[in-house]
Amino acid sequence: MPQIIALNFLLCCLSAASAIPIVPLGSSLFLWVQLVLLLFCLSAVSDFIVCYAVFSSDLIYNFRRLAALSMLSNLLWLCPLWIGSVLAVFLNSAKLWVYFFLIGFSIVCILRMIVFLSTSFMSYWKNFFSSVMQPILYLSPMLFTSVFIGVTFNLGALFLFLGVSVLISMVSASVFTSSVDIVGVKNLGIPTMSILKAFLANWMEDIEFHVERIFEKFGTKQVINYSVIAFESADRITSLIVVPSFHPGPFRNVGSSMLPFLIQNALEKRFDCTVAIPHGLFGHEFDLASQEQNQKVLNRIMDTIAFSDYSRKATPFVRVERDSASASCQIFGHCAVVSLSLAPETTEDFPEEVGSYILEVASRFNLEHVVVINSHNAIRHEFDVAKVVKPLKDVALTALEEASKQEPSEFKVGSMKVTPSEFSLEQGMGAGGISALVIRTKNQTAAYITIDANNMVSGLREKILKAIEDLGVDIGEVFTTDTHSVNAVVMTRMGYHPLGEAIPHEQLISHCKNAVKEAIMNIKVSRTSWYTERVTDVCVIGEKQIEELASLADEARKRARNVAFPLFAATGVVLAFLMTLI
Repeated sequence: MPQIIALNFLLCCLSAASAIPIVPLGSSLFLWVQLVLLLFCLSAVSDFIVCYAVFSSDLIYNFRRLAALSMLSNLLWLCPLWIGSVLAVFLNSAKLWVYFFLIGFSIVCILRMIVFLSTSFMSYWKNFFSSVMQPILYLSPMLFTSVFIGVTFNLGALFLFLGVSVLISMVSASVFTSSVDIVGVKNLGIPTMSILKAFLANWMEDIEFHVERIFEKFGTKQVINYSVIAFESADRITSLIVVPSFHPGPFRNVGSSMLPFLIQNALEKRFDCTVAIPHGLFGHEFDLASQEQNQKVLNRIMDTIAFSDYSRKATPFVRVERDSASASCQIFGHCAVVSLSLAPETTEDFPEEVGSYILEVASRFNLEHVVVINSHNAIRHEFDVAKVVKPLKDVALTALEEASKQEPSEFKVGSMKVTPSEFSLEQGMGAGGISALVIRTKNQTAAYITIDANNMVSGLREKILKAIEDLGVDIGEVFTTDTHSVNAVVMTRMGYHPLGEAIPHEQLISHCKNAVKEAIMNIKVSRTSWYTERVTDVCVIGEKQIEELASLADEARKRARNVAFPLFAATGVVLAFLMTLI
């Protein structure tokens, strides 16, 4: 805020200085000081009135943002002012300075009206009042200065020009924003500016309601499946793995972005255990539309969670690697846990058909269910989804075959959760922290590490697995939840930091090792149970709608460009004609 005030004061100084070349020499300094103080104070008064009397309930605008808009207005006004000042000196006509000042007045009115119509949640007339108030207050001392330097003009024509200028500015801005609105109405049934306002409210103030209302309007109904595996020791649940079929997006606090943590937090409080929520096989087409939909899924999980038919045996953890794809598998009773990865190559969202295939072939191995996890544990570059489907299916099938050949045995389980306080959303770490699950069968110790993040840099997964070997871990896998709570909180190429891009690897690995070490220390003979459920009529954003939303910005930009030139050129011609009457 101090920087904005200082810049505004500097712009007022430069605006007032434009009058110095055409003011009598003896009066220049005194007039300049008066003019600077008046311009600065009136601009500040305008922002204060708009903020606390007109926009007091607006979601976006506060005094700082209004002051920043006034600063932009004053900066825009500076150009015609100085052009007029230079021409007035060279052509010996002080009236030119006034003419160009009035041109600046019209430009600023149009700019402010467009900005408020595009971004403010207030009514049209409040936006109009706020658009013209600062320029009109700014106008008064400048007109006084023009009288002082001896410029004469037809007062009736001047006030007619000002009135028509304000009216034309209002009409031009309204036509411009309405033209851009048509793009959103045509594509999504929602005005473009309403979508822009909703996204700004979330970006600036973390208000998700308006964005989610839009998502629910064009969303589609889907069935959300989820699988839950429980590990119990001494008649107490010690750890849970929940693998849902929704996608934790689209960004920040919107939709299901934080749902993995919400599920984790609710289950931890209920059972006082370690909870891991690794990523399933679905992409952005299964982003939940709103917090209401989140609650529907969360309520279903909490209401139906119950376990029976416990098994006391598990096979060793096996991994199969082929054609840059890998699949890990461990079978608990009649339920297999299969995790898929392309690491160190990019491992992003996999298509649903991979999971459907794995569930289809499960019956060959006397399995009742397979929980399929997308490890989501490496990002290096873009990848062709179509090319990885067959390799993933092949290694998954082989991993199931290999695991089913292993001899089941009694097993022990230990778990621990670590929440590193030094890492933040901006660095790519979600609120769910690091969950470690260690499973010891007859001749093997395996570790499952789940980190609340949106993927990780290539190679970090391998570093973590290598580091935990020192603790006696034979094999394991590292997952991320794919949380999108870390998305759109930093200005980077991808809009977020994958794990390890902004966080020192040594610190992160140390936390992972500590979690695994603690899990090993509390390892106990255990048994396991699982179940799978579904939630019907859940509103998701949908793949088609996401594509349309992504293309909307480009279409709106093209429409704005095509409309702006003829519209504002015509506005300029009309105002120039009116100015000749002054």
